Amino acid sequence: MAVQRSQRSIRFSDDEWDVVVRAAERNDLTPGAFVRETATRAAAENLDPSDAQLTPELIELVKRTFRGVHLLAFLKREELAELGKEDDIERAAKAAKAAQSDTLGAEDSH
Repeated sequence: MAVQRSQRSIRFSDDEWDVVVRAAERNDLTPGAFVRETATRAAAENLDPSDAQLTPELIELVKRTFRGVHLLAFLKREELAELGKEDDIERAAKAAKAAQSDTLGAEDSH
């Protein structure tokens, strides 16, 4: 389901807008999407992390990142098992799951 957005108005000089358009094209975005994404990203970086709320897009990125890490951990687990170090990887896996749970809060960790 698409997020409902309200129209806003901001002013750019012609030179500023040309820079925005070129940057948007390089990123395969419309100028409006580029401005929205970069502005919200910049604003989020300036927030106190304890005050920041995770956007649905960021939550999905965190989930995909954890899935990739999980895959790499699985492959490394096989390698460490051959070396007799199963306990080390189990501790690391539990710590990673706890970090994911803390990061996503009530979100599903799968």
